[in-house]
Amino acid sequence: MTTATLHSNVQRSRFVQHALSAVSNLAFSSWALPLRSVELKRALTPGEITSLEAQKVRDLAYSYSKTDPGFAADLYAAAARHEGLGDEV
Repeated sequence: MTTATLHSNVQRSRFVQHALSAVSNLAFSSWALPLRSVELKRALTPGEITSLEAQKVRDLAYSYSKTDPGFAADLYAAAARHEGLGDEV
């Protein structure tokens, strides 16, 4: 009986924490929405998009470099090829 009571208290406090987090995120996003609409963001060029994608692949390759160097090398090669394909167009 004590275990069930303790467990329900833990669950209730976890729910309260998630509910407060959701409410605070909602409040912040509704406050920041007018600010986002005022900001002017320039669109990325296709070359910049390609570079960002290749950098993400390089970051992934770096994370595998210690555990699987062969796979990391393949990822580095794929990133280089992806950037190289953008130069031909």
